[in-house]
Formats: sequence, structure tokens, C-alpha cells
Amino acid sequence: MSRELRKGPKLSTVLGLPMHEKLDAKLDLAIGSRLKELRTKAGLSLNELAGRSGVSRGMIGRIERAQSSATAALLGKLCAALDTTLSSVIGLADRPPERLTRKSEQPIWRDPETGYSRRHASARSAVSGIEIIVVELLPDTRISYSPWGRRAYTQQVLLLAGQLNVFVGEKCFDLAEGDCLDFDVMRPVAFENAGRITAHYVVVVRNS
Repeated sequence: MSRELRKGPKLSTVLGLPMHEKLDAKLDLAIGSRLKELRTKAGLSLNELAGRSGVSRGMIGRIERAQSSATAALLGKLCAALDTTLSSVIGLADRPPERLTRKSEQPIWRDPETGYSRRHASARSAVSGIEIIVVELLPDTRISYSPWGRRAYTQQVLLLAGQLNVFVGEKCFDLAEGDCLDFDVMRPVAFENAGRITAHYVVVVRNS
């Protein structure tokens, strides 16, 4: 089985799963539906999106049908090809339009391959156009993303605890607790925790 995919639960068995697995299954469904919506809106066939992203047609189809759960690396490739942010695909919980978002209501997505997790603290489609994501990156873990396309955005990373190496193109930035880095995603980006404890950091995305 490919390292970029793990089998998702069958839709008919979701109701019988433990609570945390029910939430994962619900998020898989939402991610698949959102990716299909974005692909259709862009007028792309499965083959065309596969050509743009480097992800096979079969893999994309399984993700859209929620038959498999994608890793952060795979979702990053698809989002780059669709000119959208990763958080716009993952932060999909149904929420009221009010600006207050309780922690208990904030969706959490975990990479099935590495355990990397993203909690989407800000409301989806916030009026400010700013997205706030709280991330946990386990020790000895690296997450890489391809360059974004026509709608490349900028973001800031604030390291709360641990240590973090951020690779932007050919440059490497070594962040210590309290450091903040501002950068764009027009070049390849990678986050690496070479330390011994989990790195906790906040990503602030500014959508143009």
C-alpha cells in the first residue's frame, strides 16, 4: 500500500466506529467532497488534475470518494494544483457565521502517515481574510509542500514550543521558541522538527 494513502472506513460502517474514528471519517468525507467541488469548479477532469499535481487519477478518485485518507504531502500537491490553501480544504466543519469559534468546535486534521496535526482555530471564510492554524509536529518529522501556482499566498509561522526548521526554496530558517517567520509559498516549503520534543507552532495565512 502506498505510504501516501491509508484505507478510510467504509461509509456503511461509520456509525459503528468509536467517536474519534467517526470524526476522522466525517472529515474524510468533507475533504473528498471539497476536492471534487474545487476540481469541478476549475473545469478539470481527473486525468487533468493528475497531470497538474503528479498524483495518480486512481488516488484522486479514492480521496474524492472518501475511500482512502490522504497525507499532508498528497493534499499539498492537490491544493497547489487547484490554487487553493490546504486549510480551505481541511477546515471544513459546519459552523455558524459568528466570529467566536470555541476550541471544541475547531476541526483537527491528522496526517495518517506522520501524526502531524492541524487545528483550524479561525472560522472558515473569516471576514478578515486571515486563517489561523495551530500545529503540532512530532520529533524527527518533516512535512514538505510543492510550490503554489497562480494564487500563491503569504503566511507567518510563530513557534510556541520546541524547535523548528523551515525550508523555503534553498534557504533554511532555524526557529527557536518565540521566533516568527514571514514567507510566501511560491517556492517549495518544508517544516522539520529535528528536536526531541513535539514542536508547537501557529501558522497565520493571509489570503489575497
